[in-house]
Amino acid sequence: MYGPQVVKTAVKPSTAVSPAARQAALALNGLIEIGEDPAVLEARGMAVHQVVVMLLTTAGKFHEGEASLEEILGALTAGAAWIAHHHAYPH
Repeated sequence: MYGPQVVKTAVKPSTAVSPAARQAALALNGLIEIGEDPAVLEARGMAVHQVVVMLLTTAGKFHEGEASLEEILGALTAGAAWIAHHHAYPH
């Protein structure tokens, strides 16, 4: 099927976080602070439209079962890194 499709999303992601997930999030924040991860380095130089395209393309691939866990994690980390780099984010 081609053309626009309806994709259901959660209005607001769950805020419930396990201790393991919290530790993983802190580790990813460390990657952003250090700035040596390839996804972080690439994201810092992206334009707004490139970040939006990357995130929406990854979401579309996830919806169709075509995105790997590494690709999803990379896109989310890159998006967070871009926000942290381009806005006053207190580390």
